Amino acid sequence: MEAIDDDFFSDDGFDDLSPDALLQLEQDAFRATQAENLTRPEAPTQSHWASRDVVDQDSQTGAVRRPGASTDATAPLRPPAHLHTGLTSDYGALDVGELDAEVIDSGPSPAALNQAIAFSEQRSHYPDDTIVLDEEEPMQTGRDPSLYSTMHKEYAQLTEKLQQENERYSRLEAELATAKSMAETKAGEAAIIRSKQAKLIEDYERQIATLRKVITEEMAKYREEADAARAEGRMLATENAFLRQDLAEEALRTNQLRVKVRAEEKEPPITPRKTKVLPFRDGFDDDEILAASPSKSGKSKRTTPTVSGKKRRRTSQGSPTPLRLSPRGELPGIEAAEESLDEAMLDVAVENVNAKEPAYRDEHQSMRVVKRILNHRTYPHNKPDLEVMAELAFPSEPERTLSSILLEETARLNLESYAVEHLHAIMSLWSRALKEQYYQPIPMFLEIVQFVLSLDEAAVLGLIDRLLPLLQDSGDVNGIPRFKHSPVSRQSFGQLRQTPISQIEPLVDSTEALRVMYQMACRSLSVDRDLENFWRHMRYDFVLMMLNCFQRITDISLTLSLLITSVRGDSFGSIQETEQDQNANENYIVDRVANLLSETPQPDEGQPPYTRSEICDLRLEALSFLMTVAFNPIVPASSHGSLVIASHPTALARLIRAMHDELDALYSFPPERDMHASLVNNLMRLIYSVVRRHPEEVDLQSKLYRVAGGKQKFLVVLTRLAFSEGLVLESGIEDETVEMAHEILDDAVNPQEAEALLDAFPHAKWEDTEMTE
Repeated sequence: MEAIDDDFFSDDGFDDLSPDALLQLEQDAFRATQAENLTRPEAPTQSHWASRDVVDQDSQTGAVRRPGASTDATAPLRPPAHLHTGLTSDYGALDVGELDAEVIDSGPSPAALNQAIAFSEQRSHYPDDTIVLDEEEPMQTGRDPSLYSTMHKEYAQLTEKLQQENERYSRLEAELATAKSMAETKAGEAAIIRSKQAKLIEDYERQIATLRKVITEEMAKYREEADAARAEGRMLATENAFLRQDLAEEALRTNQLRVKVRAEEKEPPITPRKTKVLPFRDGFDDDEILAASPSKSGKSKRTTPTVSGKKRRRTSQGSPTPLRLSPRGELPGIEAAEESLDEAMLDVAVENVNAKEPAYRDEHQSMRVVKRILNHRTYPHNKPDLEVMAELAFPSEPERTLSSILLEETARLNLESYAVEHLHAIMSLWSRALKEQYYQPIPMFLEIVQFVLSLDEAAVLGLIDRLLPLLQDSGDVNGIPRFKHSPVSRQSFGQLRQTPISQIEPLVDSTEALRVMYQMACRSLSVDRDLENFWRHMRYDFVLMMLNCFQRITDISLTLSLLITSVRGDSFGSIQETEQDQNANENYIVDRVANLLSETPQPDEGQPPYTRSEICDLRLEALSFLMTVAFNPIVPASSHGSLVIASHPTALARLIRAMHDELDALYSFPPERDMHASLVNNLMRLIYSVVRRHPEEVDLQSKLYRVAGGKQKFLVVLTRLAFSEGLVLESGIEDETVEMAHEILDDAVNPQEAEALLDAFPHAKWEDTEMTE
């Protein structure tokens, strides 16, 4: 038996049948399965079967049913009369359509077709599962009347809803059209406004350009007129100076002439002697020889006219006064009137000159100051400052030189002093240079201020409120970067690193700025008002910043010298508005200066370290300031400064630590031993004076514990000083220092500690037995 292929399916010989036989079999099968429905009359079909949602074919029985109809097996199910199954052209015999094609025969009328088309158009507004039936369709046999009524009501509701939706849609379309029209209107209005605005902007820019052009022309014209006026003013000033000089010379000559006339009037008139005829002539006139001779007077004398052929009459000895004879041909009355008039005019001229002589002297002195200021030269330039400024200009305004700005500013001011006007102009340039960080002319400004201070001290002191902030701002240029790299700043807290040279501006010398401040403070010492004004404009943070050990050692020294000038009867340092701020500022200054006695100044990066001699000099200046505060030279009876030091929580402990370090350095026998010995003696004197003046405020034992090793260093240094023998290593220690150390040590140690000290220094028992009592 042959094996049957799994992919082979038998058609039971249907492929061998003819198309007519197949059609006959299909009809027989249909009649056999639907025999029970043949007896019922066929209802006319008015439903439109074009939609596959209306026609539903049972997949099991092959019957066609209307959706929503009963699914009973006994219901007659048959295909419509106009639908039949045709054969494809693959069989060759019949030219018919596809088997599942839908063929409409002559059954339906044209009216039914139109109705089907209308139904299909109406159905497009409903979901796919909605069934639309003609209202005129009669009830079929086997249909449910309630179902039909329900569907009809739903259809009516849907129709009404559709109409409402259509009305709403029409209304929305009308609103949309209205909104579009309004939008177009607004867009047109906006376009018109934009065009008008653009036109206004163009007109405004055109007007601005015209105004700028006019202003530029007017400024150029004004500058030309101003330059011409200044040139004319300089020429008139020069001529005025020459005229004043000539007037002064004429006044001097007039005064001399008046003296000579008065002297001549006192001499009695005598008969002139006959001029001798010189036998030898040398080419000169006799009048010139007489005028040049020291023994002959060139003064004209009133003489009696001589008559030829007559002898001179001698003066009578008995006559009390000689007679005054007038020359022949002159009237005595007219001559006397002329002489009296000349003398009166001469007296008036001399009196006027004498009255105006101080003003002339002041004017002459002012002209000398102006000339010296204008001819001043700053090192290393070989040209006057004005010529140097003519080569410089601010980066923000390169077309104008500094000299032109200076002259315009000077011409605009009228302060009755050229020195003050010149300083005002210089400070204006200086402030602008600092704001724009243009540091090239600042060294020249500093030297000009120093020069004017030496010429006119009052002019500089009158400008403290403007000049002092500029000097402090110049010091901040390099002072702030150095402070930021110190261990006490927030950026470098606890770190020890030198200031990079890249952050230092070499053109701005903070030392020169501090030197000018110190000169101004020294010039203000004689006037309390000027000194108070100076320290009111001195910033306290600037002073504290410049006392930092990372500043240049020369800057720290100058700041300490500057602070000495601030010591007053009841305060020192910058003057603050409230007493609380003033006390806080004074405590900060004492704290910073006390730290300088033990800190080591640090140079900038790339600079050599400071020598021990420089450091000792700095510490001596710091100690000098503290002693000036404690022993007030202005008011010797004042104890304000010593009370500040005594009340400070760590100042005395730091002073004792510094004294211990200096004495320890003295034992190494350095070249600077004299400086170390001076530091030890002065520190001991300061500590002793503060402790004796304020015993209640000084709690020395508690303050020593606030400094690392304070208690131990206190005992060591006082013991060394108290039992010092004054040998080679302690040759600079004074006897007064030893006695002070004894007294403080007696009050500070207990009996047990005293016995331990006596055991350590047995040679001193004979002089310090009272310590054990």
